[in-house]
Amino acid sequence: MMNRAIRVEGVSKRFGKTQALAENFSIEVLKGQSLAILGANGAGKTTLMRAVLGLAVPDTGRISLYGLPPSDPDSRIGVRFLPERISFPKWATPLQMYRQFERVRREGREMEFIHRAEKLACGDLLERKLGKMSKGQRQRIAVALMTCGKPRTVFLDEPSSGLDPSGRMLVRSTVAELVDGGSTVVLNSHLLGEVEKVCDWAAFIHQGVLVTHDRLEDLSRFKGNVIIETPDPETMSNFLGGSGTVKGKSLAYPLPEEDGFAKLTERIANSGIEFTGIQLHKESLEDIFMRIMEGETDVS
Repeated sequence: MMNRAIRVEGVSKRFGKTQALAENFSIEVLKGQSLAILGANGAGKTTLMRAVLGLAVPDTGRISLYGLPPSDPDSRIGVRFLPERISFPKWATPLQMYRQFERVRREGREMEFIHRAEKLACGDLLERKLGKMSKGQRQRIAVALMTCGKPRTVFLDEPSSGLDPSGRMLVRSTVAELVDGGSTVVLNSHLLGEVEKVCDWAAFIHQGVLVTHDRLEDLSRFKGNVIIETPDPETMSNFLGGSGTVKGKSLAYPLPEEDGFAKLTERIANSGIEFTGIQLHKESLEDIFMRIMEGETDVS
């Protein structure tokens, strides 16, 4: 398949007595996808990333990155990896680190790194020694180093680690920009609210087993309510028979079946009551995560 970025087929990996990836682990990621790899600690998420990048050799199965095996250096052209734990030489500055990276990857221009650092609010740190920075500052620099320019694929393992809310927001914007630019993004993060805003696909892993892999919109189940945004929720509630719960400028209206959404929308549109939005209330990523991790694997 010409549009395939990553293919993992029948892979397994054991470290001593620990089965990091169970037998016959298989998954595909298409070019331009934004995929979240989700699961509890020790589920095998990082092992999967490292195996795709050739940093861990699987016991069985095959892996390809853009049609090439991880053992082929050409498979990693345009591919970046930000591990969860990264350490820099304390004496080095970010600009020195960028120049060292570019001697190997030869993929971009220094101004692209400076531009990315500015967007991540760390442009003023580029000539400061990394040993003189806080953990959050070093993390912003690390994200800038791994996402600058136009990478083909980016693997991010807990990229928001050690960041404050503003830093997490900037990382989220960076990931969204990469996806909009056509990059393939594979993201491992425990911050499900952040993941939900930038990833279209999710793969749930439990004890090395791929439980399910699908679009988030297809994994999310209807929760029985329609949320209607309106400047006059009380009037809207009365129009709909006095049902629903008013909260601020919105009305949560109970709808027994998802199939009734089209008819309800038409009814509201013809009501003459002003409204600014109407949407099905579906599970959040946190809801999906809890349902699947609690053992419910039927997500059809």
